[in-house]
Amino acid sequence: MLEIESSYQPVFAELGLNSFEAVTAFFAGDQRVTGGVLLRAKQLEAPGCSSVSVFFKLYHHDSPSWAFFGRRSKARCEYRNYAAFAGLQIPCAERVACGELRDHWGRLRRAFIITRELPGALTLIDFVARHCPSGKLPAARKLRHALRRQVAEMTRRMHRAGFYHHDWVWRNILVTWNPPGEPKIWCIDCPRGQFDRWSPRQTRRRLKDLASLDKSAVKFCTLGERVAFMRDYLGVRRLDSTAKRLLRAVREYRRVRWPEDWPGR
Repeated sequence: MLEIESSYQPVFAELGLNSFEAVTAFFAGDQRVTGGVLLRAKQLEAPGCSSVSVFFKLYHHDSPSWAFFGRRSKARCEYRNYAAFAGLQIPCAERVACGELRDHWGRLRRAFIITRELPGALTLIDFVARHCPSGKLPAARKLRHALRRQVAEMTRRMHRAGFYHHDWVWRNILVTWNPPGEPKIWCIDCPRGQFDRWSPRQTRRRLKDLASLDKSAVKFCTLGERVAFMRDYLGVRRLDSTAKRLLRAVREYRRVRWPEDWPGR
């Protein structure tokens, strides 16, 4: 299985990347896969086509995996989820291509996803540490406010649509910034996300996303900023009873799910 976004089909055709094997040979070569996943940055260059910086992520299974029998690989799920984000107007990594290789039984052997690089992007953790580690100065407070507001809006948009990320942590949020404008956040690395508009697990999935964000927020944000995030997420101006219950539920989820990181806050 090989799927290439229409805007990138000319450069793939020019480079002869017309099969799963050709794509993986071009990007991975003879490099060994460590820990089952290979990550590489590379330039796509072909005569008559613009050069494009991309990221290549390859999942490799030494033994054919029954775990993905009859269902999408992580790479294909992530590829699908980026299309869902685009439909929800959530900034995310731009899709380039994805592919799967299975044996004659339908068991997964390898799968890859290719996305376009975001120039100068930093993870949310790195951006905050570098540009606004505290909110003592007005400029830093302005940056932190913009980031908080955007993350809250993105999370609310996902959840209102019935989509849950399942790994909604700060390292999976990228930030680009062209001063003097506001920084902009982007969603990446979402192989486990899915829509759930009716099941009884919705509440649990929502709590997991919010608690995953809060797990890092405890280290980098004040209590007031975390409370402000919840107000932004819920779209309320004051902490009403609903917001307070949700805050308590998020703290309890963190305490139970990650007791080794529980700081009592």
